[in-house]
Amino acid sequence: MTDNLLKLQAFKLKGRLYTFTVIQLLNADKAAFEQQLREVILKAPKLFDNTPVVLDCSALENDIDLDVFCKIMRENNLLPVGIQGAKPLLATLAQCSGLAVFHGSSTHDKTLIEESPEEVASSSDELISHEELKTKLLTTPVRSGQQVVSKGGDLVITASVSHGAELLADGNIHVYGALRGRALAGISGDRNARIFCQSLDAELISIAGFYKLSDVIEPHAGPCQIYLQGDHIQVEPLC
Repeated sequence: MTDNLLKLQAFKLKGRLYTFTVIQLLNADKAAFEQQLREVILKAPKLFDNTPVVLDCSALENDIDLDVFCKIMRENNLLPVGIQGAKPLLATLAQCSGLAVFHGSSTHDKTLIEESPEEVASSSDELISHEELKTKLLTTPVRSGQQVVSKGGDLVITASVSHGAELLADGNIHVYGALRGRALAGISGDRNARIFCQSLDAELISIAGFYKLSDVIEPHAGPCQIYLQGDHIQVEPLC
């Protein structure tokens, strides 16, 4: 009887956690949004290819032309799947457009660990010299939902990285613990960047925009390094 019922079922309901890329809008300037979006995608084009994104509107005082912003994202190979932090009218328009409405605030989706003041250029025209590039060091575990960014240098984590966390560095990434979550090295295009960790169980690994997802990443229980060979991500143990 049970077998017959299972054969008649068209689907099963399951619970599963996914990590979405969230784009938080700071203003309603469509031209500035499109320009910055293209600049970000140029740094890691493969990473943002057909990526599902959630548009966070919590910082906006007024409603936006949602169709235009979604059109810009789709033209750049991003897939808008929903919005959050929207006012009632915008939320209704989103639902009419087939987008999901998430009710979590920006504090629920990411805890951004800001770059230290010396890593931020005082002007967009200011060039960072080689001597000013510094390694960013974090000695505490990186929890699910946190994002750690090292701009202009390496990133060193002396603890473990949880699922749902995200590491980004212009240079190399060193994790002296288990690497889960997402690790993106060489995000400004440095193909010589590498990722080092004590054990690997990541959701995504990326070097200079080339990436592998968890379904093709073979877990490593011991120390290993990740690097780019040609256009392919290589993972090998550290002896």
